[in-house]
Amino acid sequence: MLTILLFIFGTLFIGYDFALIISCPGTFWDNVFCFSHVWSAAGLYLIFVAIWRLKTGKSFWSVWKKWVKIAVSAFVFAGVVISIVNLCFICNPKLANDEEPVDYVILLGGGIDKNGKLPDSVLCRVNRTAGYMNAHKNTICVVTGGTLHFLPYAEAPEIKRQLVAAGIAEERVLIEENALDTIQNFKYSTVILCEHENKSTEQILQSKIAVVTSDFHLRRAERLAARMGFTNISGIAASTPAFKVPHSYLREIGAYIKLNVRILLTGEPKKLI
Repeated sequence: MLTILLFIFGTLFIGYDFALIISCPGTFWDNVFCFSHVWSAAGLYLIFVAIWRLKTGKSFWSVWKKWVKIAVSAFVFAGVVISIVNLCFICNPKLANDEEPVDYVILLGGGIDKNGKLPDSVLCRVNRTAGYMNAHKNTICVVTGGTLHFLPYAEAPEIKRQLVAAGIAEERVLIEENALDTIQNFKYSTVILCEHENKSTEQILQSKIAVVTSDFHLRRAERLAARMGFTNISGIAASTPAFKVPHSYLREIGAYIKLNVRILLTGEPKKLI
């Protein structure tokens, strides 16, 4: 029975990887280096273990030496505990009050496919932003997202096009199309706002700002913004399509742990001023 389950879950994991790629098709090299392959790696391992059990009649675990079992168990236990702790932070962002206006909205990009189309998760961010901006007519938005590795299109222009299609006036949407990660999203958006509003960096950092991104990404975005000097920032969470929830949160746990390690070792990111 266990062997059958290993085959089933292994196949499902590999299928999930392919489904994720199909849902947002990239170029050849983009697909090769896609993080979603972690699911295929896990699936192949489960299938390998199942084949081992069929051929030997033993569990893969049983052939390991005692010290290997102890080391692997300790590593897995530590990984699970660290992941759960980080997940608790990820699931508790500071949310903005939709009834209260802010000075600016920063809408973070989250991917674009090889055909220049936004994935469902980014369209959810766009729709969430459009709803907020339609309720607060004086708010200015910066859409931020550059041309990612191995892809031919920048995200920001297409995000603006979708916002305009949702009824937001073009002059209320500023484009920042150079950022390749969340830190650059905030850094370059600050420059855009300083130029457009004729304000200093300090004035922008002290403004009331709402950042819009997917629910799984919001806590990390807020933490980065706070470290960079934003003093009055809160989040507007866009929903994540149910199909992508397992992958999105798995990836975010890794990204949040990576951020913690980066802060610990380098102190980055630092304040803009």
